Amino acid sequence: MWSLIITFFVVIAVIDVLVKGVKKAAKPTRRNTAKRKARPQRTATAKSSDHQALKKAFTPNAHTNAPALTPHRKGVAIHWTTTFLRALEWKRYEEICMEYLRIKNCMAEVTCIGADGGIDIRIKNPEGKVFAVAQCKAWSRPIGVNLIRELYGVMAAEKVKHGIFLTTSEYTPAALAFAKGKNLLLIDSDELIALINGLDDTNKKRLGDIATQGDYTTPTCVRCDTKMVRRTAKTGKNAGNEFWGCVNYPKCRIVMNIKQQ
Repeated sequence: MWSLIITFFVVIAVIDVLVKGVKKAAKPTRRNTAKRKARPQRTATAKSSDHQALKKAFTPNAHTNAPALTPHRKGVAIHWTTTFLRALEWKRYEEICMEYLRIKNCMAEVTCIGADGGIDIRIKNPEGKVFAVAQCKAWSRPIGVNLIRELYGVMAAEKVKHGIFLTTSEYTPAALAFAKGKNLLLIDSDELIALINGLDDTNKKRLGDIATQGDYTTPTCVRCDTKMVRRTAKTGKNAGNEFWGCVNYPKCRIVMNIKQQ
């Protein structure tokens, strides 16, 4: 009998402890649930704001009736042309793209420079979080689908929702087809010209001054950050062909093709 009574009270005590433990565990769970519910709302707002910032940055304004002034007149709000844009060396093109983003209140920074003069840019929101990756290539040949796939892969790897590709040329049909339906924005030379010419005169002048400062057509060595020089291949299958070579050769062997205008 006594053993049954003792067992009964022990069971009651254990149940009481378990109930109290459940109650204590339940309280923070409710608080955590409230926090989890609050986060998506802030994130959704932030994502919407980021999307609007990009949409605003890459939507042309109506300032398209500016006179066709020569780009070489420093201090004048030039009317940009595709020919002028394609004449820019890769680094100057990068500076123009970066400055355009700043004009549009985008926090952008260069994170990588490729051997071909292509650059990677990360665009951050006011909280400092990267919400878009961009790549710029001052190429004369069309951008193929492989480069767009690579950009999309970077977006996935870094868990970034938006991707932007800017070029002085155009895109192949396969590249355009791949980007369709995705958060990929492909800006070709004509579209970038429309965006720049859509700026007010003050900002167009600002970009024009940056573009035409000093030598803006001779490419810069991606390794040494110095202007390259024209050289002629003396041997091999390219013998007789001209190319851009680094002034620090043979210490630096970076070369670039000469653009075909």
